[in-house]
Amino acid sequence: MRTAVLVLALAGLLGACPAGAATLVPARPGALAAALAACAAGDTLVLATGTHAGPGRIERPIVLRGEPGAVIEGDGTGTVLMVACDRVVLEDFAVRGSGRRVITVDSGIQVIRSIGVRIRRIHLRDVLYGVYGERCDSLRVEDCDLAGRVAPLKEDGEGNGIHLWYCKGPRLSGNREQSFADGVYLSFVNGAIVERNTLAHNGRYGLHTMYCQENTLDGNRFTHNVAGCAIMFSNHLKVTRNDFWRNRGPRTYGLLLRDCSDGEFSDNRLVDNTIAAFFDGSNRNRFHGNLLEDNGWGLFIFASSASNEIFGNTFVHCDYPVALDMRYTTNRFDDGAHGNYWSDDRPYDLDGDGRSDAPYSPVSAFAFLSKQYPDLSVLARSPAVAALSVAERVLPALRPSEAIDRFPRIAPARVTGTGLPLTPAGARPRARGFAAAFAGLFALGALGVAAGRGPS
Repeated sequence: MRTAVLVLALAGLLGACPAGAATLVPARPGALAAALAACAAGDTLVLATGTHAGPGRIERPIVLRGEPGAVIEGDGTGTVLMVACDRVVLEDFAVRGSGRRVITVDSGIQVIRSIGVRIRRIHLRDVLYGVYGERCDSLRVEDCDLAGRVAPLKEDGEGNGIHLWYCKGPRLSGNREQSFADGVYLSFVNGAIVERNTLAHNGRYGLHTMYCQENTLDGNRFTHNVAGCAIMFSNHLKVTRNDFWRNRGPRTYGLLLRDCSDGEFSDNRLVDNTIAAFFDGSNRNRFHGNLLEDNGWGLFIFASSASNEIFGNTFVHCDYPVALDMRYTTNRFDDGAHGNYWSDDRPYDLDGDGRSDAPYSPVSAFAFLSKQYPDLSVLARSPAVAALSVAERVLPALRPSEAIDRFPRIAPARVTGTGLPLTPAGARPRARGFAAAFAGLFALGALGVAAGRGPS
């Protein structure tokens, strides 16, 4: 009875307010549903500090804003907050407690057939899907913090952080997403801008695209996923200034390209991944000005990929800079004037033009064999493999592939990526601390040995 009275009183209050008014919604049972039912187009609803019972459905173009500490909490079934209207703005509150059914896409926030929706500074916790959008053109998701229910590297987990289907022109900016199957999943999404996001510790991929065209990925960090970024059946991409960092495991990738063509990949840092970049059925891409450092494989290219142009990159301390499975290739490792820097090359530059006077073959015989027989990789540092590498330098006929960098760089290029540090704060001081501790133990041991050898 008290709830019914509260709903009627709140409805009357909202009805008396002119359109565009700001109304405080108290954190009481039924108040949110009543406010959403009674508001007018252009109104602003302000959620008071506290927990507001969901679910809620928005059917008018309003602003829904939260005071500090405002939470919309679901009952563990279905979607917590549904948007079914154009030009809705959601900002500055938390959402938690969606259902667990994939077939109904239970989400923290669901946007269906709505144009120009803005979602800003929302914290989503304990949700199956974070933000789900379907046919919602010009959607904006900005500065949100999303965490799901999937354990890191659990590939059979369910639910994605931001999942968009059949959308045009969305912009995803400055979000943090973890503990989902995929941090961001885009399917039939064209003209998307994905920028300055951190996609980490997900069950499968940081970002996953299927059948997308002309999307831009700029300034994102992909780390501690099975694959940092898996781009499939998507063309005309622009991928710039991203960090693909520490995506490690038995079959993990920094950047995975499957049937992706005519893209531009530049100024990215691919560091400490099992495979930095994987090409399968991907053609005519320009891959230039990137850093590939401390990876197992730098570039892993299948014979199904052709006419890719790879130049101006810096390859540093990768176990295998390039792995191919074909002798003849139309993939080019220079652009006719500029090649790449290879840390395991021994270049000489007599004319001082910054380019080596001798070409470089980035595919070693052992890399060629281990590409086809991965178990051989345990022998990578053996004396026999080292001898084979020396023989290849002396006898070019032993080279397994015609892939040649005709203009290797003498010095590495500067690559900024996101500009953020790749070493966690405090990691190096701790390493120095361990080194000092071991040095101390060594010194004590040496003193003990010296004392034991002294006169008895």
